[in-house]
Amino acid sequence: MSTVKPSHMSGAQIDAWLGIGKSTRYSWQDPKSPYHDPTWPLAIKLGTRRATYVLSEVEAWLAGRPRSRLAEGGDEQ
Repeated sequence: MSTVKPSHMSGAQIDAWLGIGKSTRYSWQDPKSPYHDPTWPLAIKLGTRRATYVLSEVEAWLAGRPRSRLAEGGDEQ
């Protein structure tokens, strides 16, 4: 049996999937934040209090992030 991969995810689902807090995602989105990331995918507004993210865009953003030295097998210092 195959599992169907969702094409969109809510902000809370993205947070859980990436292991981040909501405030981190908000900081990446906020141009006034020192942690703003202009490459972070834009949410699609579904209403006044509801938004969704295109999963393929988030995956592409994640693939473009630099990997840590530890993830590449480097020495821990």
